[in-house]
Amino acid sequence: MGYENLLSPYQIGTMTLGNRMVMPPMQTSYADSKGFITDRQIDYYGERAKGGVGLIIFEHTGISTQGKASGNMTLISTDAHIPGFAKLIDTLHNEGVKIVVQINHAGRQTSSKTTGIPIVAPSAIPDPVQKEMPRELSVDEIHGIVDAFAQAALRVKKSGADGVEIHMAHGYLLGEFLSPFANKRKDEYGGDLQRRTKAPVEVLRAVRKEVGPDFAIICRLSGDEFVEGGNGLENSKKIAEILEKEGVDLFDISAALGGRPFNQLTYYADEGALFYLAQGIKSVVHIPVVGVGRVIRLDVAERILQEGKADLVALGRTLIADPFMPRKMIDGKVEDVVCCISCNRCLQSLATGPLTCAVNPEVGREKETRLIPASKPKKVLVIGGGPSGMKAAEIAARRGHQVTLYERSQNLGGALRLAATPPKKEIMLTIIDYLQRQLIQLQVPLIMNQEVSPRMVDEIKPDVVIVATGARPYLPAGIKGIRNVGVLTPEQALSETANLGQKVAVVGAGGIGAEIADYLSERGKDVTLIEMRTDIAMDIPSHLQYHLLKRLREKDVRILTSTRAIEFRRGTITIQDGMGKRPLRGFDSIVTALGAKSDDRIARALKAKKIKLYTIGDAKEPGEIREALTDGENVALRL
Repeated sequence: MGYENLLSPYQIGTMTLGNRMVMPPMQTSYADSKGFITDRQIDYYGERAKGGVGLIIFEHTGISTQGKASGNMTLISTDAHIPGFAKLIDTLHNEGVKIVVQINHAGRQTSSKTTGIPIVAPSAIPDPVQKEMPRELSVDEIHGIVDAFAQAALRVKKSGADGVEIHMAHGYLLGEFLSPFANKRKDEYGGDLQRRTKAPVEVLRAVRKEVGPDFAIICRLSGDEFVEGGNGLENSKKIAEILEKEGVDLFDISAALGGRPFNQLTYYADEGALFYLAQGIKSVVHIPVVGVGRVIRLDVAERILQEGKADLVALGRTLIADPFMPRKMIDGKVEDVVCCISCNRCLQSLATGPLTCAVNPEVGREKETRLIPASKPKKVLVIGGGPSGMKAAEIAARRGHQVTLYERSQNLGGALRLAATPPKKEIMLTIIDYLQRQLIQLQVPLIMNQEVSPRMVDEIKPDVVIVATGARPYLPAGIKGIRNVGVLTPEQALSETANLGQKVAVVGAGGIGAEIADYLSERGKDVTLIEMRTDIAMDIPSHLQYHLLKRLREKDVRILTSTRAIEFRRGTITIQDGMGKRPLRGFDSIVTALGAKSDDRIARALKAKKIKLYTIGDAKEPGEIREALTDGENVALRL
């Protein structure tokens, strides 16, 4: 595909883009504690500016301390913030990319712990996720916030940006004014649609007055809030028509409220699944519309433009996973793209710290992970062909080391290949495919079906050994009978050749156990899922948890939470819950998904040898894909 539409220049107001690919605003939490731009942010955005997009919309930026949504949110609340933005913008402009800065006030979708002062909202109604009671804004306070938006926009212009985006989506303050879900005011700022748009319109007018007619203004809207009592597409169309009359140059159409299941689509959704919202808005306005919604391939983006669903296409998490995805695909190097797997680990990381990515260990570490050729190439033996071992082999080979990888099975991928087996998760295989192609291109010898022994290591005589042998299923010794009744491992349960019978119990309903239940119920099995905690899949991002639980309920999987398995017998599990102890009988097979323990046997056997030895990934400590890849890259960078 030639991507004729996608690569065509595009005009937004007085701003000309080189193409129709947009990096939408996505939080990084890379700012410092006072909201100032850091070198880390500049490196992160600079890398993505090189990748081929036409426009970057910088992450949501607070207009005031009161409006902070998170601890390390970027601010543009004072003139002192301008120099940092100017440095960032110059960096992006030097790469030929246009940049717009999104400005925002969190409203009730934050906490007083974050802001340091009481939180505010159009009405004194707590956000269902944050749960903290906000104070209702007075009319004078609304006027003050309108002015704060205008002054923030002026600072954006003074920084040298090409435009400003006003955040009116995702349940933040201006979106709260727009939504009957959050706005219950009885004055001129609440009630019918016209009054609910009053505050956003005043912001838009004030911003235009400050930045002038030739500075691009974008408004971000939720095409559908996906919440009962909130704005659906029809209301959002009417809002867009009102705002267009006030001089908006572009609508950026997203969806949902912050922290809700449809805010960021997962691998359970089709590519481009939300573009009908952009198409709906586009049908009633006369200005350009950019749409979002899980686009991970440029052929999908091109088709969206051909079908008239949007004028520009946002590539969000796709550019976190691989900042150079557009350029690689345009150059015909599809096999070199690191594919976003839509797992939302990026969002999960922001709950406790700065942005990270499951498949790109270089995110937020662009400078420190730049490859430097090895000053003295070494002979490197990698034991284990899972993601951690493959990544270590790739980076070591790129640095000029002589690398050989041994894998005891017939396939590369390790536990990641297993993780790709449940329904909708086949996209995980793209990581394995990518790493394997890189190793082949780098001419790394891949020795399959070969268990490595200490004697073999003596014969190979490597300078460095990297042990990436993964983990083994964990069976708690304290559960009576668990080791005597032939329970099945996750790998056995997901095998196409497994003879499980019809009635299956899965003990342990973290993400792995719940996905096994999904896999088995998809195949018509009668599944009972047993979990000691209060909910299932609590270790995976909430977006995934929501869809997984929905799938299990639709297939009538029996889910027992707050339930402990205390004894195993053939076909029977004795459980203990709030009603006491009782047996569950008649199972044809029992699967346990109770965690894993490191398989570090070869590492322990090699410790006595005078050899440089590293243990990485699950062999060091069971973890997720991100930890495995990061471990592999970090070790290879130190060699």
